Amino acid sequence: MQSRWRISVLVFAFVAGLTLWPSQPVHVQGVSCFVTTASGAVQGVDSGASCSFLGVPFAAPPLAGLRWRPPQPAAPWSGTLSATAPPLGCPAVFPLGSTTLQGNEDCLKMNIWTPDPMPASPAPVIVWIHPGAFVAASANNAAHNGRRMAERTGAIVVAPNYRLGPFGFLAHPALTAEDSSHPSSGNYGLLDQRAALAWVRDNIAAFGGDPNNVTLGGQSAGGHSVSFQMVSPGSAGHFHRAIMQSGYASSWVDTLAEGEALGATFAQQLGCTIPSEVLTCLRSKSRNELLLALPTGQQQWAETPRISWGPIVDGLVIPDQPRTLFEAGLFAHVPLIVGATRDEGWIYADRSFPAGLTLEQYEAAVQTEFGAGIAAEVLATYPAGDFASPKHALSQIAGDYEAVCEARRVARFVSRNAPVYLYSFEREVAPVAGNQVIHGMDLNFVFGNNYAPPSSYVLSADDLTLSNAQMDFWTRFAATGNPNLPGRDTGQAHDVWSTYHGASAKYLVLALPTVEKRRPREAACDYWEGFFLRSLAGSVPASAPYQ
Repeated sequence: MQSRWRISVLVFAFVAGLTLWPSQPVHVQGVSCFVTTASGAVQGVDSGASCSFLGVPFAAPPLAGLRWRPPQPAAPWSGTLSATAPPLGCPAVFPLGSTTLQGNEDCLKMNIWTPDPMPASPAPVIVWIHPGAFVAASANNAAHNGRRMAERTGAIVVAPNYRLGPFGFLAHPALTAEDSSHPSSGNYGLLDQRAALAWVRDNIAAFGGDPNNVTLGGQSAGGHSVSFQMVSPGSAGHFHRAIMQSGYASSWVDTLAEGEALGATFAQQLGCTIPSEVLTCLRSKSRNELLLALPTGQQQWAETPRISWGPIVDGLVIPDQPRTLFEAGLFAHVPLIVGATRDEGWIYADRSFPAGLTLEQYEAAVQTEFGAGIAAEVLATYPAGDFASPKHALSQIAGDYEAVCEARRVARFVSRNAPVYLYSFEREVAPVAGNQVIHGMDLNFVFGNNYAPPSSYVLSADDLTLSNAQMDFWTRFAATGNPNLPGRDTGQAHDVWSTYHGASAKYLVLALPTVEKRRPREAACDYWEGFFLRSLAGSVPASAPYQ
């Protein structure tokens, strides 16, 4: 049996950290950081210049009969909710690809960071969707802790949990038929994200936020989530700007039929095979039984296939292929920031081939992924001799195909209807990843946070200069839909970021100094333009036939 090289849309533990943020001196202080919402009173954590409200429920616990159903409203609480400790994440395999299990099904909660004192006038709100390949991580990701952003810029940052893996993305014929008011299954995690946005709309004013100025952002799987929400009709109007970092739902997405086929295999593995009892059987299974029913996680050159849970085109939440919807203009016409890191593909190649790979392995990997039909073309476009090593060549394929060129594609589609700002993050951080600007490197800079173990890298003064510039771009965009300083059309570094247009194809290089360039990876992206293949992060090769 031929093994396969696969990759994963995960923000990596050793880059940004999938654990709780480092401890910081905090104290609960009388009526400080106290708000009253429509659901009840909330006491947060006073950090001096900011308040943290941790673990605020935005939907009912999806337990028992609510497992694999659209999220229901959270019940109001009596008394004061103590929102002073990070919530448990949703059930997940952690780290991705291991058999270490974490999380609790009572997980539909969010973290909220606000400036202290709260804004005198309604502040822009950034709802940030966490990464983790749709099977791992949580709202507590250390990289996107919103405390520093709230303190520096006055913006309000919200990070919700959402159901992951089989809890969030199980499709099954019995689930599709169960509820005539929701004739679909498989996109519960996306519906959780929408429920969080609805809660923000109804409650964020109590925290000083503007419910009519909400930016939806995310990195990796979070970026993909933003893409899906942009093309989901039911999410229209829930947000007013969008940010996609290193994640764009523009490859071929599994259909409802494919999702249901995976669900049937999943149920069979758990012994739930009697049609009239299959849902009762599935809902009787424990967290661990469900998480371990099928091997989940990062697919590499391994004999054991790995399952890739994630959103599907179900005809309801996602009515058609996202690329088709973007191309047809059938998406939320909101301003967009979109981009990638310079060396997106390196970490994928490095995880599969930590000791390097031979020319023969490189050619076999391309052949397996793209099939006989186009593998020769791909190898001719990326000849190993043009790179420092076959591993570098494989990295460039992954980065171009999965990230850089898809960012360009989405930028082109959206720019027909709304302003788009395209970027390439190119700041090297040697203690974290040597001279490679890998997937996930940029997330810490957006929020101004140090890197978690094993690097435990503290941002330098130069790093903070870029971080502050990037944070200012992001929050000005959240406030106005334009990342530039008011009235600035020309200027010096950190001042100007032109909108993307197909003719000029300008983009911003986020490094020191920031500079504008044109036409990112043009020749390579022109090559990939004609293909509509599956994601490299899926469970099957990119060239696998559609169902």
